[in-house]
Amino acid sequence: MAESLYDQKESLKERWGKISQTIQLSILMSVFWPIFSFFYLWEPGVKFNLHIFFRNFILMGVLPLVIFWGTLWVVQGFKKDKT
Repeated sequence: MAESLYDQKESLKERWGKISQTIQLSILMSVFWPIFSFFYLWEPGVKFNLHIFFRNFILMGVLPLVIFWGTLWVVQGFKKDKT
């Protein structure tokens, strides 16, 4: 059975401190990128077309994050295989 956060020995702050600054910045970017993409694509004066907006949001707001984290995952996997 999964442990709750209260049963774990390290606090969330301690675990966050173990993550490299590059990964911390990447996590922060992953939170704000879709938000900024949403506001960039939103055009209040233009007739709203959900299909076009959703397609553009996926291409601009979600796909870059999937490519970035997928690439990082693969690179880290290759690094682990070498050691």
